[in-house]
Amino acid sequence: MIHSTVRCIYYLIRSLLRAIQRFLSPNLSCKLQNYFLLLCGSKLRFYFIKDEKIYLAKEGAEKRYFAKQDRGFGLYGYSLLKRGEFLFKSYCLGRINFNLNDIVIDCGANYADLFLELKDKILPENYITFEPNLEEYNCIIKNVPGSRNFNLGLSNSEGVMNLFLPSSGGDACFVKPQNFEKSVIVKVTTLDNFLISEKIKKCKLLKLEAEGWAPEVLEGALNFFKICQYIAIDGSRERGVNKELTFHIINNILLKNNYVMIDINGPAYRALYKNIYI
Repeated sequence: MIHSTVRCIYYLIRSLLRAIQRFLSPNLSCKLQNYFLLLCGSKLRFYFIKDEKIYLAKEGAEKRYFAKQDRGFGLYGYSLLKRGEFLFKSYCLGRINFNLNDIVIDCGANYADLFLELKDKILPENYITFEPNLEEYNCIIKNVPGSRNFNLGLSNSEGVMNLFLPSSGGDACFVKPQNFEKSVIVKVTTLDNFLISEKIKKCKLLKLEAEGWAPEVLEGALNFFKICQYIAIDGSRERGVNKELTFHIINNILLKNNYVMIDINGPAYRALYKNIYI
């Protein structure tokens, strides 16, 4: 009961802070956030880099650059390390035994937060990110400079597409959502073409979070399926104006291509699949 009350107070204060910070300068917002974190006993601190117009979150030796204040404060909350741990667990990745030379492809990498947990499990150069949103890609190359980072989207064909950018600072998407600030033209490729261009012979894990576009990504991965051991998916209600669920579509595609589900995070519509032949 006490823990529940404390938790409620924490979230109430945090919500009030968010409302106030929207009217403050970025520097003042970061200072206010840091006072709150200090009172909470957190080692996480936020900074605004004026010359580059981006934010920085630091916790000990760990750091993450991010572009949108609301999104960064929300994602990293109390701890950068907890953010990495949360992502790792939410995709059921504890079921995988990683080796340093394993290749991990992160589709929809956002700020490359998955590497916060993967950094001690694989080599930086074996972490491959895809992020079509240029604003977030520019943060990724600062967050994981030793990794292979691509400002590209993944789809079922090579070419260009409209990427819809939400005004809230949420995730960009290829399926037109109900609310968005603007759309931009971005390059897209397929996983099959990427295998050829980068000469990739095997992949330990594909983490697929495509904001409702995952079925199309998998349609361009027929050869990729043959060399990828695990695929972790997000099939939540994110597709288009009606926020359609894609979990059942993704599941059917993977089952038809020799994958079996080995774990599921049901509330989040996230699941981990293993190739039965690898």
